[in-house]
Amino acid sequence: MGLSRALAHGAKDPTLHDENWRFFTLDKEANSAYAKKDWRHYRQRLRRLERKYSDRIPRASLQRALAENAFFCATHWKKSPRIVRRALRHLLDHSLGLSRYTFAAAEYWKWASAVSPVDLLEAEQMIAQARDAMRAADPLTQGNLNRMLESEVYGHRPDGKSRRSNIDRGTPET
Repeated sequence: MGLSRALAHGAKDPTLHDENWRFFTLDKEANSAYAKKDWRHYRQRLRRLERKYSDRIPRASLQRALAENAFFCATHWKKSPRIVRRALRHLLDHSLGLSRYTFAAAEYWKWASAVSPVDLLEAEQMIAQARDAMRAADPLTQGNLNRMLESEVYGHRPDGKSRRSNIDRGTPET
């Protein structure tokens, strides 16, 4: 699971004009409802989705979309550190590109700050790596990703104080 692999641009996903990708997307979203209450059932259904669509859509896009869905569901529903770490490792095995990697770093940081302070340092390192990789992106992408980080990471501290100084310095939150 290397950073360079995660930041590499993978195969372009099919569009929603592709009927199989559209049906897959709808099935994947419907399956997400199981993630909150029954994680095991949710994961079983993800495996079924993979089998169902494996011959209909590109394999790389299918596996990346399922890994991304599992990670974002795990962080959104504040699952245990074991579940989130496993989902993150699986997600980072895929080529995500800069935008997806940055979104994943922000989501991991939000989850860690709420559920697992032990993971905050790693999440802050992911954000720092994303920021470093953003330097090579075009100005529009840089601006969009920086604004997303502003709202998602810096704007979510319960006491209303800015987290910017801690993240920019790479020091844990106090």
